Amino acid sequence: MTEEQVERYEEDGYLLLPRYVDRAELDVLRGELPVVFAEDSPRRVLEEGSGVVRGVHGVHETNSVFRTLVRLPRLVEPARQLLGSDVHVFQFKINAKLALVGEVWEWHQDYRFWRDEDGMPTDRALSAAILMDDVDEFNGPLMFVPGSHRDGLCAVDTRDADWTGTLTSKLKYSLRVEALASAAKQRGIVAPKAPAGSVLLFHSSILHGSGPNMSPDNRTMVLISYNSVENRLRDVPDPRPGFLASRIPDPVLTVDDDALVAGFPRV
Repeated sequence: MTEEQVERYEEDGYLLLPRYVDRAELDVLRGELPVVFAEDSPRRVLEEGSGVVRGVHGVHETNSVFRTLVRLPRLVEPARQLLGSDVHVFQFKINAKLALVGEVWEWHQDYRFWRDEDGMPTDRALSAAILMDDVDEFNGPLMFVPGSHRDGLCAVDTRDADWTGTLTSKLKYSLRVEALASAAKQRGIVAPKAPAGSVLLFHSSILHGSGPNMSPDNRTMVLISYNSVENRLRDVPDPRPGFLASRIPDPVLTVDDDALVAGFPRV
């Protein structure tokens, strides 16, 4: 990444990389979606009411295509650069947000969940969101409060829920309205729109969320969360499942950058 890109990320807490994954690679990734969406397991979460797929977690451990994706140098190297160390894949999920039925993701900070549920010591982690579809103002774009990652954790109300409450449309840690209002009035809200194949990098402490998909177009997004290997998780009682939050800090070993289309990843 350029010095300007690093500075922008550090200032805003997010960075858009347009058309970062090409069409042939997107075709490979999209080809796996019916397979992972059809998997009937705890990894898969359904939308309340409609029963359609809301998200699937941890399939980089079971699917060779997504296992290759998390190792691409163009994703791993920026994470290493921004976090200042080797990284491991802490979390992997595919958020479906299907046309006309995809529900909201309430405003939240990832680090709140990662600290309180998983024992992550600091917010030295980030996510890379790969847009599988074109994202516009109608199909539930990610929204950010730019710069909010520098303000620490906001006040929340905690709902009585087990680990599944960290995945539904009613999140376990509900951001207090006054906290969001204060941050948004001070810093504003942005909702980056971009074509399929673009990547959004964002800080673990940035305030973000997304509205429902009100359009006839899907807004599927693959999210890879990289954690610094120096930010090893502390022991916690009753930890979340490993497919949701990996407690194994093994550094990612990269593959060839064309591995998704070449078909022969070499570690």
